Amino acid sequence: MKTDHQGVTRAGIARVAALALLWGSSFLWIKLALRGFNPVQIVFARLLLGFVVLAPIALSRGLRFPRERSVWVHLFVAALVSNIRP
Repeated sequence: MKTDHQGVTRAGIARVAALALLWGSSFLWIKLALRGFNPVQIVFARLLLGFVVLAPIALSRGLRFPRERSVWVHLFVAALVSNIRP
């Protein structure tokens, strides 16, 4: 693997480009989804998709879900704000 004096590789640049493409394309998908769904449905779908992807990863690493209700309320509010604001 070739690197320049900063330690940047072509593979690293390709990974960052792929991440930018995936991350940036979410706004296109949201715009398209607004044709058939209202914003609340889109937020719910994004939250559900995040849970479906991340929960098995967390559980497979031995992490456990919080038991306190207040933690869940804080997580819920943070997730809603983070998804509604953009």
